Amino acid sequence: MTGRGIADAVGALAGRRPLLVPLAGEPGTVAMLTTPDVGDGPRALDPDDRHPEWQQAVAARSALRLLFYQPGRDTSRVRSPLLILTCDEDQTAPPGPALHAARRAPRAELVRMPGRHYSPFMEMHEQALDVELSFLRRHLLGHAPERSGAARLSPK
Repeated sequence: MTGRGIADAVGALAGRRPLLVPLAGEPGTVAMLTTPDVGDGPRALDPDDRHPEWQQAVAARSALRLLFYQPGRDTSRVRSPLLILTCDEDQTAPPGPALHAARRAPRAELVRMPGRHYSPFMEMHEQALDVELSFLRRHLLGHAPERSGAARLSPK
């Protein structure tokens, strides 16, 4: 992937079109994401196949930016309320960096859910939606916290 990313970046300097690679692929293939849970992506993001023309590919040069990506690096500077929802079995965006970010952000609210990367869009959708709506109601409308069990799966 790195080799393709470099070739694509050099090609961009020469005015060439992007060298595309699949967004997701099986482990061991050349793709931007190759974790076991990426296979759920199409089912989670386009469950009714309403968008068959959706090109699930990215410019290979995008991978080069990931070498320097530090999720949560600036969370200590976030002063607004911040909802961080993470799934315990997520292999695409592992929960560790989210937990670290939640500890660093002064007004973070951490919610841990069971499941994999796309669980909030699939089998945990109702619970994730309840958490998100509760967060928005409290911080945008000033409503008191809800007492339902679904709104707080795991405290910070």
